[in-house]
Amino acid sequence: MFPQTYVLISIPTLLFGGTEIHTLTLASVLLAAGYKVKVCCYYEYDASMISAMKKTGAEVLLLELNRADGLFSLLSKLKTLWKDMQPDIVHVQYIAPGLIPVVAAKLAGIKTVFATVHQPGRVYGWKEKNLLKIAAKLCTAFFCNSRAVEESWFGDSEIFDPNKQFKNRKHFTIYNAVDVGHIEQISKKVDSKKTRNDLGIDNKPVIGVVGRLRWEKGQDILLDAMPAVIKAIPNIILLVVGDSPDREKLRVKTKELGIENHIIWLGQMDHEEVVKLYTIMDVVVIPSRFEGFGLAAAEAMAAGRPVVASDVDGLREIVVNGITGYFFPVSDHQELAKTLIKLLKSPEKAKAFGVKGYKRVQEIFSMERFAESTIAAYRHFTKLETFLR
Repeated sequence: MFPQTYVLISIPTLLFGGTEIHTLTLASVLLAAGYKVKVCCYYEYDASMISAMKKTGAEVLLLELNRADGLFSLLSKLKTLWKDMQPDIVHVQYIAPGLIPVVAAKLAGIKTVFATVHQPGRVYGWKEKNLLKIAAKLCTAFFCNSRAVEESWFGDSEIFDPNKQFKNRKHFTIYNAVDVGHIEQISKKVDSKKTRNDLGIDNKPVIGVVGRLRWEKGQDILLDAMPAVIKAIPNIILLVVGDSPDREKLRVKTKELGIENHIIWLGQMDHEEVVKLYTIMDVVVIPSRFEGFGLAAAEAMAAGRPVVASDVDGLREIVVNGITGYFFPVSDHQELAKTLIKLLKSPEKAKAFGVKGYKRVQEIFSMERFAESTIAAYRHFTKLETFLR
């Protein structure tokens, strides 16, 4: 593998979310391995995410296309652009419209095309599943961020093993990564007392939830659980980190439930600020209705926090029930409330969960493991592609 193999990472948006964080990690790993990396974003983006991407050393190409122009326009523009750019590899972040950039890369004459899908297929219909199957056939290799995601799209799963030879298989799981060392470094510098005082919460117990404020992330389920939690623990505080158009709807809900005095809305925050906040959270809740991986869960565990999560999809591969946290049945706010009360009233157990969660992330979801698997997969499939030519 030549050290300056040119990789183009294709993604519809560069906002704040798990797919964008994965893209940051992927770019960093490839750059560290000697690849030239450019990230091509064709729709919406956030300036701070662009800044974070550039800090990795990757070039960023912002097309600023209009979604209203349609998919055929996108296909034509990507094909023309990439034919001129001629990267050695195109890696498509397979979120809608995922098939289009795969087809564009093939039409542009790009021989090696990878894709990563981040959401479970169970929440999509037959049309999306058939489109992904077409994309998988066109790709050199197709990656999934959890076994649950791979199984939901392909019917089976296998974690990519850098030490194993694969002849016929083209789809694998490579887990998302967490920079455990960086999180630990940030956490050690936090003045928890000052952070709490700045938020006006002193020594009150704190529940935290981190993620885009969207239906699938389930913040409304957590809000429904809060009246029972407040009744049992009257001084409890909920920190809500994240933003989106659903924020106002959720704020209205808190007023209807009469719990607004127990909620602090912190909006969108950069990654370092989120990590600092983890240090003052007694428990982190991931109430998602579906979740391909669950990066917030893994990051909270890396920060030594116990996690209460929906018993769904990729979260089952991160959280170990009764060991690093607890599960609750998806959408069941009553069970969520009971689980939170039980954990908040058992600080020793919560601490033990945090310790074991940290070790689990370090062993399975580390940057080092992600880097080893990703670079091995790139080298394996590019070598195979060259051989087949």
